[in-house]
Amino acid sequence: MRETRSGIEVPAWYARAAGVAILLSLAPHPPLRAQAAADTGRIVDRLERLERQNAELMEEVEQLRAQVNALQAMAAPATATPGGPPAETRTAATATTEDTLATQQARIDEQAQSKVEAAHKLPLLITGTVLFNAFDDTHFDAGLYSGTVASTYGEAAAGGSLSQSIIGLEFESPNTVFGAKVHGDLYVDFFGNGTGATNTSGYGQWPIPRLRTGTISVDWDSRSVTVGVDKPLISPYAPDSFAQVGIPPLSGAGNLWFWEPQARFEQRVRLSDDNTLRLQAALYATNETAEYVPSEYASTLAPTRPGWEGRLQFAHRSEENAGFDIATGFHFSDTHVAGQTVTSDLLSLDGRLRLTRWWNLSGTVFTGQNLAGIGGSGQGFTILSDETARPVHSQGGWLQLTLSPMERLSFHLFGGAQDNRRSDLWGDAIGSNASYAGNVYYQLAPNVFAALEAAQTRTEWIVSGPRLRNLYDLSLAYLF
Repeated sequence: MRETRSGIEVPAWYARAAGVAILLSLAPHPPLRAQAAADTGRIVDRLERLERQNAELMEEVEQLRAQVNALQAMAAPATATPGGPPAETRTAATATTEDTLATQQARIDEQAQSKVEAAHKLPLLITGTVLFNAFDDTHFDAGLYSGTVASTYGEAAAGGSLSQSIIGLEFESPNTVFGAKVHGDLYVDFFGNGTGATNTSGYGQWPIPRLRTGTISVDWDSRSVTVGVDKPLISPYAPDSFAQVGIPPLSGAGNLWFWEPQARFEQRVRLSDDNTLRLQAALYATNETAEYVPSEYASTLAPTRPGWEGRLQFAHRSEENAGFDIATGFHFSDTHVAGQTVTSDLLSLDGRLRLTRWWNLSGTVFTGQNLAGIGGSGQGFTILSDETARPVHSQGGWLQLTLSPMERLSFHLFGGAQDNRRSDLWGDAIGSNASYAGNVYYQLAPNVFAALEAAQTRTEWIVSGPRLRNLYDLSLAYLF
């Protein structure tokens, strides 16, 4: 090694060794490159989400900056802008705009730093309703499942409650599974004490969190696979009500509602730009209630059984969200009791119709036998004196008319019934159960609603005769 005029001269052998080291460092390393690619993919996904969420706010900031520059130019000496606004006005306007700019920048910072994420860094959406009900429940006890039928005579009840409030989580994975998007939801309320047979109205007891529904769905372009807890596939809709949330409205009166575990498959066929065909199938776990089973046979009842369901829907959409859906479906399962098998089967027809912005119709009708395991009213079967188990044949349904004369005002009128064949019944059983209601919603703010509802349930008992239950409810709901 020797010193030259330009610095230190490096020996030739040292230069050759350094060159080899540099070439080795540039050589491809598959494991490191794969890991870097994976890390880069996650970083890119997160950056894309943040860019989408902040794009609108950044645009507002740029506009405000332009306004600040314009106002600063206006704030020059009056001799430069004869006839311009007074200096005090220009200064005040500039200060206001700068404050607004600072606020917008703070919002951007908050969007970037205060995301709600799960432990595995996946985004979560917290949603739900804080719902206060002031109610007056008159004439008769709510009976089984809190209001689905009018049961034994009881004292009137009035009061207030927050137990029908709902908290939900909605999630969507940024990654795909075999090319499919994964998303889902989970909803709970505080109505866990509202389903006892001795509870007069479902309100007023100490609230207990209770699972309502929850699903995990894997969606491809034209098909989906979903597992979770939900209503029966053949009863997808329900009337609108802030008064009856803990137990859906018209339950036991035409609305088959039991939230039970199930697995679904759906295939979508696009017939045209406006028309779609949906083919659905489900494996559904029935809930075989022992409420109407004679005590000597109650221990022989299998509490849950697998059921098969299918549904075929045709949907038409036109401009301004107008259109209609119509679907037909079936349910099939078996009930095991007293060493016998009692078949449960059902055919259904459901649909929605909306031709204009201000009114629409929705509803479901069905006919079948042994429907107690999916939310039907009364008993699903009768055990006769010779110990033979006989299915109870039933038919029913419900219909709702929605009127929206103003953007913030809507009226909902709905009613439903289930009729059980008298020759299949034994003793003081439920011959029919009907319910009618009307309510009005008014939107006080984008996420605040006030509602007033009046409802009546009328139950026909074979021996006891008709019994009534009236419910009047004033609700205030905050949606978040």
